[in-house]
Amino acid sequence: MPARVRGGTWRSWGGNLSAEPAVTVRPAGSDQVLAVLADAARTGLRVRPAGSGHSCSPLVPTGDALLDTSALTGLVSVDEEHQRVTVFAGTTLQELNLVLEEHGLALANLPDSSHMTVGGAIATGTHGTGLGQPSLGGQVIGVSMVTPGGDVVSCSESHRPDLLAAARTHLGVLGVLVSVTLQCVNAFRLHCAEFREPLDPLLDTLQERMSAADHVEFSWMPGTTTAHTRILSRLHRLPDEYTRPASPISRALRRADDAVLRTSLTAGLGRVGNLLPRAVNGLNRIESLAESSRRYTDVSYRVFTVARPVRYVSAEYGLPLENTVPAFRELRTLVEAHGYDLSFPLTVRCSPPDPALLSPAAGRYTGWINLRQYGKRPRQSFLTAAEQILVDHGGRPHWGTLHTRTAADLAPCYPRWEDFLAARAELDPEGLLLNEHTRTLLGV
Repeated sequence: MPARVRGGTWRSWGGNLSAEPAVTVRPAGSDQVLAVLADAARTGLRVRPAGSGHSCSPLVPTGDALLDTSALTGLVSVDEEHQRVTVFAGTTLQELNLVLEEHGLALANLPDSSHMTVGGAIATGTHGTGLGQPSLGGQVIGVSMVTPGGDVVSCSESHRPDLLAAARTHLGVLGVLVSVTLQCVNAFRLHCAEFREPLDPLLDTLQERMSAADHVEFSWMPGTTTAHTRILSRLHRLPDEYTRPASPISRALRRADDAVLRTSLTAGLGRVGNLLPRAVNGLNRIESLAESSRRYTDVSYRVFTVARPVRYVSAEYGLPLENTVPAFRELRTLVEAHGYDLSFPLTVRCSPPDPALLSPAAGRYTGWINLRQYGKRPRQSFLTAAEQILVDHGGRPHWGTLHTRTAADLAPCYPRWEDFLAARAELDPEGLLLNEHTRTLLGV
């Protein structure tokens, strides 16, 4: 039987959410997941799966049964010839990256946080940046899940492909993911160029630059006129002597830079800003200047991902790519007009059309605007006004971030909304896996 912990408090990574489940269970395999769901059905409890808790939207909180996936970890199988790997869904992206490196493989694109679980990351449509490479869900070619009906269901691109399209952004409402199969590529290196540049000229050419670069993103600190741009170039076609991973010394220096200037300084300035809100813009200028230009090369996952010791909450929307710059300009006007004391940057990224039914990037090239805020209590007045701007520009919320959208708002945004609802009703007709938030999202 799975390990059980009665009582106890669950908290989200960002600290803005907590829950007191009646029972927490940690199954270590599909048989134990089946037992958990059967027991919950008998006792009248709802079940919500939980990964690393990175989402700051209330997808997980429940007063019933919390299914902790932290024991569902590790490698299931690897096919080096076809560059495919299957892992248990509770495996973190960091653990997955290390497994892939051992076999000379890598994911073509990654989000910037590696502590998320594979199952949790694809649940919410988590993405990286770059128009030419798929988001995480687009690299999923198969899943195995346990349904409340007592079945272990598998789907792939050749077997039940419509179910796979739903499972690629599953919100934890189709079943409990047990394993995930990903299409990989040969291991490769990335060259990273980070630099400051004037914001307005960048915005004027942003869409062209996104199309020209392998991976590009930029951040803007409110109160400044410059952007911090990050461009990643894939080096896998160059000879080995040009693509060696960073030396231990250069990697140590980069970690020191990250720890001191890009982590400790950010945390310290954020705490000061919480105490002295009127000083935030000046503090933002200091932080922006501290992020010096740098260039380095390393194996791909060490460049895609960054440490996240400073915790935050965020709101993020995916917009039609062509609407990204107009929406960003309106957000900047909002910040400057009302003097909002935002102590984290606005970050802009991009991604190609996603095959998942409920991915915010479904069916369109997408620009992402992420609004991060330090501390547990974000400025609600700013988030409300910012959300309206993003919605007016055709934005769809990232499922794992703060937003106020309901089923009535969301259904018109997704051409295959009803297909997802039909898959959910087939696999979980009694709503065993729903909590209050997911009921509101889906209108069920």
